Amino acid sequence: MPPEMLQTYVSSVPELANLRDIGGYPVGKQNSIRKGVVYRGPALLSPESIGAVHSLGVTVIFDLRSQQQIDRQGGHHGLDGIRRVWSPIFGPEEYTPERAALRYAQYSAPGTKDIVDAFSDILESGTESFRCIMLHIASLIQPSSDLPIPAFLVHCTTGNNRTGVFIGILQALLGADHQLVAEEYALSQTGLAASRPAAIARLTKIAPIFAGEGGRKRCERMVGARAESMIAMLEMVRGRWGSVEGYARNLCKLSKEDIDKVRQVLIAEA
Repeated sequence: MPPEMLQTYVSSVPELANLRDIGGYPVGKQNSIRKGVVYRGPALLSPESIGAVHSLGVTVIFDLRSQQQIDRQGGHHGLDGIRRVWSPIFGPEEYTPERAALRYAQYSAPGTKDIVDAFSDILESGTESFRCIMLHIASLIQPSSDLPIPAFLVHCTTGNNRTGVFIGILQALLGADHQLVAEEYALSQTGLAASRPAAIARLTKIAPIFAGEGGRKRCERMVGARAESMIAMLEMVRGRWGSVEGYARNLCKLSKEDIDKVRQVLIAEA
């Protein structure tokens, strides 16, 4: 894909470096994913970040974080008129030291097998969250093409993996080429660059797996976004559920009509 077609970051607020519009990618020969409707990014932790998102026309945010993560980041902040829908992917039982250690190992392993296992956990645990967001999209059909479609934001802690898995499924469901979906996911490699040194420093202190020889390399994989990981995830979805639509219908319990409405909202005709 030509570099100029990759989505640029939409805010100069440092903590929002991984915020971006998921639209603009081609769907089929002539259509594309509609711009200005779906944004993805990290948690909003300051009035500046909330103001920046508000200025984009975002009216709803879907927060995929677990309660422990929300507490660790200082609690829930007021959103200046934006409606917050809390849709955690994982319950509190997933944040025991043992589960955290397993997730660290999966995200930091070389190759794609382990991270795809982690993505599979997100896909299976996040069905209610994903269904909620998809039904919100389906509800955005406007009676006239002249009316704007309200924008919304999907975020987790950094806007990388849980958010990335949902966006990957959504873009593939809309018909985007899997390679382009993977390149969009990998934009987080750039979006998280400024915060990566601090994340690596924190991880080396709290998790033994990141200490010693090879620890830094594991850390870098942990806080990275590799295109091949998304490609492997989409191949896994096809092998397990037949297609992304098969996953959406069988696990998220979306009807064909629901999916058609999602496509009607988010596919822009040339």
